[in-house]
Amino acid sequence: MRELIIYGDSVLKGVTYDGQLKKYRLCRREFELLAKKGIAVVNESKMGATVNIANGIIKATLDNCGENSLVLLELGGTDCNFNWAAVAADPEALHTPLTPESEFAEKLGKLIDLIRSKGSTVAVCNLVPIESQRFFDFVSEGLDKSKILSFLGDVNTIERWQEYYSRIAESVALSAGCPIIDLRTPFLKPGVLINNICVDGIHPTPGGHSIITERLQKSVLALI
Repeated sequence: MRELIIYGDSVLKGVTYDGQLKKYRLCRREFELLAKKGIAVVNESKMGATVNIANGIIKATLDNCGENSLVLLELGGTDCNFNWAAVAADPEALHTPLTPESEFAEKLGKLIDLIRSKGSTVAVCNLVPIESQRFFDFVSEGLDKSKILSFLGDVNTIERWQEYYSRIAESVALSAGCPIIDLRTPFLKPGVLINNICVDGIHPTPGGHSIITERLQKSVLALI
């Protein structure tokens, strides 16, 4: 049986955020199109996964990868995040993301090589966009918003910075000859992102997850 193995963060894990209850929950992903084609799906995604965390997960499960596997990497969304409490405490200090960009690119490339060593095909996802104002309001709650804003310059720096990591992932994939699964573009159409992203600005709503699942399945079927 052909198999899809997913290593990603909370977005491909299926995490959404309930603004009223102020808690995260999982949306169950139904890969009906893949199931009809006899493609099994193993989702090893983990909320908060960076490229370094994914490295540990992949090494622990590497024996599951093989010649009949398409392995999907969806990373960068957590890597590009900052310690916002530290930023608010001292916006003039040097603050680096959880994974600096050069380290992210290097380690993503090494993960591709590692998975390919098992004979698997590797595809890389770009990142679902974030909504800057919602994300800013969410991460700055209880902190000094003015100091965080002085670090950013303007609120939209958030989405541009996240796009930068998405571009890095695409660049690494192109250099390695990996296909890119474009999860980003569907959300760039007018009205789509604002209506399908949670109040935290980063996690898709159930409707947003449906968009991701549909795009993901169609892309996988074109590759596998």
